[in-house]
Amino acid sequence: MSYSNFYPASGMFHASLPLLMGTRIDVLLFGDDNSRLEHVWKGMEKEARMLEKKLNRFDPSSEVAKVNDNAQLATVQLSDELWAIMLDCRRYFEQTEGYFDITRTGFDKIVFMEDTHSIQFDNYGMTLDFGGYAKGYVLKCMHNRLNEAGISRALINFGNSSVLALGGHPYGDSWPVSIEELSEGLHLCNESLSVSGNLPSRKAHIINPKTAEPVTGEQMVAVVADDPVDAEALTTAWIASCENNPPDWFKNFNTNKKYRIK
Repeated sequence: MSYSNFYPASGMFHASLPLLMGTRIDVLLFGDDNSRLEHVWKGMEKEARMLEKKLNRFDPSSEVAKVNDNAQLATVQLSDELWAIMLDCRRYFEQTEGYFDITRTGFDKIVFMEDTHSIQFDNYGMTLDFGGYAKGYVLKCMHNRLNEAGISRALINFGNSSVLALGGHPYGDSWPVSIEELSEGLHLCNESLSVSGNLPSRKAHIINPKTAEPVTGEQMVAVVADDPVDAEALTTAWIASCENNPPDWFKNFNTNKKYRIK
């Protein structure tokens, strides 16, 4: 169940979902019309839940689960949105030299049929997993809704690992954001932050597509970018590449800041 409340004195609308894509999301919107902000939030919530339903491979009724079940046997036609997402993931796969891979084993083994917006797996046992993409995509969709509504000041915290910051704090020109392992504080304005890595509470969950082996060792990457999907995809790809410094392919993206934290 979602929560929301409006604070008239500050013009702040706070909403949260305790469980979205396995984690919590908190949203701060600013304006003087509670009903308008509530309406915008309801639209954001509805779209986020639809995306969770579409991209959750563990839900047998989701579109992705059905693709995973059937694309090894025959061509599967995708919805317009999932087709666009697959093309986007193919771009990231190519631009990161294969380190961003939603199949973990060989994105180049997916056969794309452009005329029918269909795909088929050319590798038995292949599945799609949007765990390193979905949160960034949800933030991008929320950003689009906020732009359409003319809301220029907002902060969205998605599981303490993905953040979208529009405008600045009510008492400043940016949003201060801290990462415990990073000595310097971050200040975000019309930017997104993504943090990914292996921590004591969650180890070996990122796969190196080149070796098909999990990345080991406690390490973390943080990326600040204009595009929340860029930030989300690049943190996963950088960790998967097992490089201490930004890989050469980082120059393909408009990233404002990038950190490797051990």
